[in-house]
Amino acid sequence: MSINIKQSNTKTLTRLFNIAFRVDASLNIGSGHVMRCLTLATAIRKAANVNITFFCRDAIGNSNENIIQSGFELVRMAPPKSTIDLKNYSSWLGTSIDDDCEEFLQLTAEKNYDLIVIDHYAIDTRWHNKVKSITKKIMVIDDLANRKHNCDLLLDQTYQCPTVKYAHLVNNHTKLLLGSNFALLRPEFLEFQKVSNDKKEHTLLIMFGGTDPDNLTLQVLALVIKLKYIEKINVILNKTAKNVKSVFDFAQLHEKVSLYISPNNVAEIMSTATLAVGAAGTTSWERCALGLPAVVIVQADNQQEIANALQLAEVIRFISIAEIECKLIKEVEFWQNRLKLDKDVYKNCINICDGKGSIRVVNEVLKIIK
Repeated sequence: MSINIKQSNTKTLTRLFNIAFRVDASLNIGSGHVMRCLTLATAIRKAANVNITFFCRDAIGNSNENIIQSGFELVRMAPPKSTIDLKNYSSWLGTSIDDDCEEFLQLTAEKNYDLIVIDHYAIDTRWHNKVKSITKKIMVIDDLANRKHNCDLLLDQTYQCPTVKYAHLVNNHTKLLLGSNFALLRPEFLEFQKVSNDKKEHTLLIMFGGTDPDNLTLQVLALVIKLKYIEKINVILNKTAKNVKSVFDFAQLHEKVSLYISPNNVAEIMSTATLAVGAAGTTSWERCALGLPAVVIVQADNQQEIANALQLAEVIRFISIAEIECKLIKEVEFWQNRLKLDKDVYKNCINICDGKGSIRVVNEVLKIIK
């Protein structure tokens, strides 16, 4: 299935537009922020004549290689100077916000941008104000709503995200793109979207984002491998994941386990599954677009709201990390029984996210930069 941005937008964009992305990835904070920015950058590049540069800290477990392989210019920022505390979002830069902004400005070499896109929990209006002199527009990707933003466009792809969430955090002129209708997914998630839920082989997908620092993949594998009605188990991990070797060793011992390390056909692999076990966050929208229900393990406080909403919508069942041993198998069996009775579960998922969010976001980006 091909995806085309509206021609009315692309025809007017004849000159070269400069866009910068400020985003990080690491073993600690994961790769989700970079991956959704890559999705957006790729979609913009298909729709317009643009020069796109990523500015990323050279942290352990970064996604710099993914950025380069995607054909984008990468400017490496200095490695983090301070320890990152996952519960303290202001520490996620690995330096002070002033130092980060100063380094960014130095690395831009006095270049002017039509748009700067920021996807970072540690960056707020103080950073935005300092870069206003080198950019015409600013876009922010967020979901925490815990700090102020001085931006022209704000994207929060959280399911059922209300306008009031950002009422006192943005300017009057800020255009808000809220809800899973704007979820940034690659075109392949439309191509492999299920039209029915009639698969005969019971295939389980295990996918905890890119790095899986808590090694939840192996914990889950050790439990579900005992389930005889699960005929096949597909595992997706990034090659930068800390525990790749232990998962690889496990897969070697069990014929029905297939391990995919940094595959290029993620949507295709996901589409073969009848049920998933994984994390909240960006992968939630990927699963929904493919009509794939899941058992979700909540790993952070900011995932709780998403998990609650998706469970109420009957597309996931969620548990905490501490409940894996005692509840995981019960929740897998819940879905096993539910899927036998309800062949339309996939429709609930697609109603959450239809996979066309990237098209909608790019159209809004083109409106503000032309």
